[in-house]
Amino acid sequence: MAGGGDAALQRRTGVWWDLNTCPVPDGFDPRRVRGCIESAVHKQMGHRSKVIIYAMGNLEYISSALLEEIASSGIVLIHAPCGGNDFKNLLREWSQLNPSSPATTVMLISRNYTMMMTVNEDEPLCICDICYDTFEICAEFITHLKSEEHIKELSGIVPRDSWYCKPMHFCHVCNYPGYDEYNMLLHNQSEDHCRKLDESRKRLISLPRETSLTSYVLNESNKTFLSRKKRKDKLY
Repeated sequence: MAGGGDAALQRRTGVWWDLNTCPVPDGFDPRRVRGCIESAVHKQMGHRSKVIIYAMGNLEYISSALLEEIASSGIVLIHAPCGGNDFKNLLREWSQLNPSSPATTVMLISRNYTMMMTVNEDEPLCICDICYDTFEICAEFITHLKSEEHIKELSGIVPRDSWYCKPMHFCHVCNYPGYDEYNMLLHNQSEDHCRKLDESRKRLISLPRETSLTSYVLNESNKTFLSRKKRKDKLY
């Protein structure tokens, strides 16, 4: 029995869970996901092993409360919004980190990918693949995803228009650059975006009836121009 237990400890199964394409079902307790995945893995593999679970995808617009509950169960969070590009880079890194690791199986829960790979078990709790930052505390990770530093790094890698060199996918309401159409869809469905959009609409509704949308925009632009001009005049 002891020998069998030692063998089980040496086996490792890494499970990568795509939160964007395979979200937590409505009404299901996120803290139970880990146990369900472990049971399914052991049943599928036919033997017990150490299971390491990673929840990956664009985590910026997933509920903070949901992320906290997932992380509290011991699942590692990895922010990787660039889809296949992120995934290829991670595969390359893992193969370099585990050139001669013991028998390890990695499964991916996603509607887009099905493959096996080698993975390092000693990972931090949360990883941002955009900024190459790691976090041991989930709350700090969530704060990072909403920081100007993170948005700046994201802006540096998003596809840009060849003529104007502006992001091809951009939300003017939130000043947010998207990596692709799918990530913009996630952004447009997020609570933060909907809240800011609602606030913007309320400001327009509060305008006097005789004020057209065009004159409002021109007036706001003129205020910005005059403000900049005043600052410039002070320099001379």
